[in-house]
This record gives sequence, C-alpha cells and structure tokens, in this order.
Amino acid sequence: MRVYVETYGCWLNKADSMIMITLLLRRGYNIVTRVEDADIVILNTCAVRGDSEIRQLKRMRELYRKYPDKIYIIAGCLAKVRVSEIRKIFEGKCIIVGPNDVENIDNIIDVALREERKIFLSDDRPMKVLPDYIPELMMHVHVVPLQVGCLCSCTFCVTKYARDVKGKVKSYPIDLIIENVKKAIERGAREIYLTGQDVACYGFDRGYTLVDLLEKLLSSIDRDDIFIRIGMSEPEAFSKIADQLIDIVKRDRRVYKYFHLPVQSGSDKILRLMRRKYTVDEYRELVRKIRREIPNATIVTDMIVGFPGETEEDFELSLKLIRELEFDKVHVARFSPRPFTEAEVMENQVPDSVKKMRSRRMVEIANEVSLKRNLMYIGGRFRGIVSSLDQKGQGVVVRLENYKPTIVKNVDDSLISAIVEVNIRDATPINLIGDIDKVIIEPVKIFRRVQICEELVEDAS
Repeated sequence: MRVYVETYGCWLNKADSMIMITLLLRRGYNIVTRVEDADIVILNTCAVRGDSEIRQLKRMRELYRKYPDKIYIIAGCLAKVRVSEIRKIFEGKCIIVGPNDVENIDNIIDVALREERKIFLSDDRPMKVLPDYIPELMMHVHVVPLQVGCLCSCTFCVTKYARDVKGKVKSYPIDLIIENVKKAIERGAREIYLTGQDVACYGFDRGYTLVDLLEKLLSSIDRDDIFIRIGMSEPEAFSKIADQLIDIVKRDRRVYKYFHLPVQSGSDKILRLMRRKYTVDEYRELVRKIRREIPNATIVTDMIVGFPGETEEDFELSLKLIRELEFDKVHVARFSPRPFTEAEVMENQVPDSVKKMRSRRMVEIANEVSLKRNLMYIGGRFRGIVSSLDQKGQGVVVRLENYKPTIVKNVDDSLISAIVEVNIRDATPINLIGDIDKVIIEPVKIFRRVQICEELVEDAS
C-alpha cells in the first residue's frame, strides 16, 4: 500500500514520523509525496499552539472532503488531545494514534484494517525503535530522538499530557543510539540532530546523562566531517550538566556551538505562575557561563507574552532580559490557552489585543538584538556545512560551526552536504549573507531529496 506522511510541530515529531516511515518501509509499504497517490494518509500532529491546531483541523476537513475514501491515520499530540473533534471530522472513519504508539504503527495498521478498533492511546512508550537514515527523504540529515517526557510541570504545557509516560522521563538505550548514529554516518549522514522533549533529561531514568552519551558517541566516531546539534534543553535539567556539556561543546568542533534554552519570561513572578523551576538570576548565570566559555556560541530562547497575570512591568522585564543577554534568536509566542492545563483557567487572562501588541514589540526588540549579534560576523571567514536549500529558492543555507545560518545565493543543491569556508559580507536579524570561498570536503553522493510535506516549529525542540 502507498502511504503519504504529513508532519506538524517539533523535531521530536519529525523523528516520530521517520520512525513510522522506517517501520512501514520495512514492511513493504511505499512512501509517496502526493496525497492523491496514497492509500493511507498519516497526519502527525502538534498541540502546542491554538493557531496551529486550527490550521491542522482545517487541513483534515479539506482532505476528507476531497478524498473521503482514503484510510486516515491521525497521530501525534493533537490526536490525543482532540480525539472527539478529530473523529467527528472524519465521521469516525479514522485511526487515532497517540505519540506513545508510533513505534507500533505497522501492527496498528494491521489491527485497524482487520478489526473495528480505531483508537490507540498507550500510557507508555517502548523506546526500542529508532528511525533508519533515509537519504532519499532527509538528504544528509539524520534526526535521532533521545528521550520523551520531562521533569517539569509547567502550567501552560499540554505536551506533558499528550506525551505522558511512566516515570516522567524515558530514554532510548545509549548503545542503541550510538549504533544508530554510526550506521547513519557510514551511509552518508553529516548532520545529526539529537532531539527530544527535553534532551538535557536524557538518561535520568537509566542512570547516565547526555554528557555520557556525547562522550561515548564522539569517541566512537573517528572522522571530522560531521556536525551534531543538541536539541532544546530546559534550564533546570541543563544546569545539572552545564559545566560538562559546555566543556564538550567547547573542545569538540563536531558539536554545534548552539544552545536552545527556553526562558519563557524575564519576570520571576510570571516564572512562578508558570511553575518554572529557576529564577531569572539563575537563568542569567547559565547564559553568562556559556558566553564566558564559548563567546561565539549561538544561544536561542523562547518567550511567551501575555501569560495570565502578566502586567506591563512583567513584560518590560522580559524585554530587558533580551537586551541584556543578547540572544541570537528569540522564538516569540503569544500565550495560547491549551486544554488540560492549569493556565487555561487561571485568573487575569490577558486580552488578545494586548498579546498581539506585546508580541510585535518583543519581535522588534529581539530582531534589533539579533542583528547586532550578526553584524559582528561581517568580514569574517568561517567553516560550515551546506545544510539545505534557501526557502526562497535563491541559493543554499550554510550552517556555521555555531549553527548560524548563512545564505549563499546562486548556488544549487549539488553542494548540499559539502563542508566549506564562507566569507560573510552582510547580515540581517535572521541570517548572515556570504559567499563560498573554498570547498573543504566534497558533498556526499546521495539521492536527490523527495520532499515530504512538513511544518516545523523550531522552538518546540
């Protein structure tokens, strides 16, 4: 049978889609890139934001109206959060698959086609299947999920409900990950994205840490043509391994000098209402520690504006923190009340008009700060990897060793995966602009990418 996969949300969701594709390919299914060619349509959904939920539900209605006879599998976080709404859209003719069930997708399809059972929502995840590296779909990039769950209990987070597992955190075995990554690199992967709900929690359930994984992984790979990106880390878990992790990133050029540490607010009052387990001062010291050891590190954060109870003074404290810490990038999100969360029913909800105004202002400040950071690179020459095509179709994106995106125009996809040196001649708040000066390592010979529809939200992992 022919399967079409559409992915929404974070890099962990992307990894879950690749697990499903891996299992279906092993069973002899064919992956197609157009929904009209498919027998089975899988939508791997996201529940983080209300506006994204609206778009996904609209997409489901459009698909079912146009192709009512296909087999629909709705997977991911929204599938667990909005079971009744989704089944209503498909008149009950869909299969619901929760995030903990993706490792069993091949058996689920067999059961669903044979029997009347249509809902699969497990309360735990096996942690036995990792995605195969599939260059036809991912070119030279391999996305590896490390863990699910987190140690936080944030009042705004619906993901903790959607991806709830026994013991709060579950990690893939360290040897399974290393074997998977080494096999991918041997086949041509050059960028390895380590992802999870909170990668800094990796191994807490197994008696080891993310540091242990990185040290063992790096020592087992005897080559210099790879780039490993560490996914989103919550500040509380990150602080427990910060010194060791910073040391690894500092001394091994194969790990992107990149840290994604969501702060969410610059106000201690709002952090308490969010039930974040750190203060602004503690977060500030984490960032300063990174800057002291790795001055050119890229530091990315997330900010929520309009959280219930946020006053103008609280908002100004967030702006002040952005200016002070000079983040390379800030993902700005307006607070979105989500089901099954405490924040949904909190008092002092902020009006949408105020949220909109504050988010616009925060984006302006964040762009000013990121432009200031990016301007420092002009005139420099840096090593990086040709990572992807530019979204505007004008060239390619080179990721520097600190994951800074550099747009190089008038270059086609034949150089993707090449390791190059680039000269930086201009900058915007979003990226650098430069020219390839020299190809250090030629691109790997890989299949031309077959695009699978996806909508990635970078600030989610």
